[in-house]
Amino acid sequence: MEPTRRELLQLAVAAWSAGCLREPRGRIAPVTTAVLEPDHASFLVAIATPRRVAEATVEIRGRRAVRTVRAALVDGIAAVEITDLAPDTAYEVTVLVDAGRGGTHRVRTAPRPDDPRPVRLAIIADVDPRPEFVSGLFDALVAEAPELIIAIGDFPYADEGTPQHSVAQYRARHAAVRGHPDVRAVLEAAGVRAIYDDHEYGNDWDRALAEADPAAYAAALRVWDEFFPLRTTGEIRYRSWRWGANLECFLLDCRRFRGRNAAPDDAAKTMLGATQRAWLRDGVARSTATFKLILTSVPLDFGVGDDHWAAYTTERDALFAELVDVPGVVFVSGDQHWFAAHRHAYGIREMQIGPLARGLGTPGPTAPGVLFRAVRYNAGLIELDAEHLTLAGLGADGERFYSETLDVAALTPRR
Repeated sequence: MEPTRRELLQLAVAAWSAGCLREPRGRIAPVTTAVLEPDHASFLVAIATPRRVAEATVEIRGRRAVRTVRAALVDGIAAVEITDLAPDTAYEVTVLVDAGRGGTHRVRTAPRPDDPRPVRLAIIADVDPRPEFVSGLFDALVAEAPELIIAIGDFPYADEGTPQHSVAQYRARHAAVRGHPDVRAVLEAAGVRAIYDDHEYGNDWDRALAEADPAAYAAALRVWDEFFPLRTTGEIRYRSWRWGANLECFLLDCRRFRGRNAAPDDAAKTMLGATQRAWLRDGVARSTATFKLILTSVPLDFGVGDDHWAAYTTERDALFAELVDVPGVVFVSGDQHWFAAHRHAYGIREMQIGPLARGLGTPGPTAPGVLFRAVRYNAGLIELDAEHLTLAGLGADGERFYSETLDVAALTPRR
């Protein structure tokens, strides 16, 4: 009898630590890869392998040329920046390690910041490809052919299993999920930008949980940075980027700087920290993009428990007030494991997405700000041009089960 997908995933975790990661059907998978952080002229290629090799080769195929770049590996890990690329151009990227090769990634560089063409992005959260959670949503997402995929948390669920986590254990969990065929297909479909939520370290990660096990916390963040590297190093992982003339994205870090979830909800309680909040306020106010997409790994309200913005209302309400009269603002969130469309103070709009593959949540009571809910596997789609932005929910059957098109005026917070 052939092993189940669950058994194969468990074997993959063990095999990574032993230096012999295998993919389903027994074929050796010597490398897991992702193409990350695309802008209009460059992207990063993340490489991880359990083999004791010192170098990999990255092949980049453009419209008319093929070039190769050598990447030095340290502990089987590398991140190589590919530069001097043409804007708004499709590339194919393949990584070779020894006699093995990773899959071929299709990635598009961003349009120039002054390019007004329409764009389409996908947003995902909650990635746990165990057999009980896998659906047709992976295939549906790939079929949409988004220009960019933004992952806003719980990718992977690295906190389950052995309570004490070392660097090797965190690497094994990241590699096992990234090497899963459905996840690989998504990663090979587009470039990715990502931020963690809580399960990359521990459930409902706040300051108290970070301080409870400093060694595991440091290991979790180190491995996150290995598998989702940035061009800069250090604790700043929140960032913004342009995707053409009409869109600027602001990707928040809702974990690294937050206080304790159980603390009193007053002016001293923070999810973002003073520096990140000022960065967001000033960046959104300065942005010349038609639409400003703010990505928060936890929802602004109407969720369950105290691990989202409903337990940080003092800071959230102050942030809302700072967005008044800023044109074209929309939030996208994850974490709660059901799809929803929300309206908040000043008319601020939010689309809540996920899970891509994980257990479904149980929503609490409805409220006036809850415009729509659907408890189902889903991903979010954002499509926009110079005048309109469409929020859509993509289901496992490929159906766009929710779609709403809004103009700039409808997405401008007003008193």
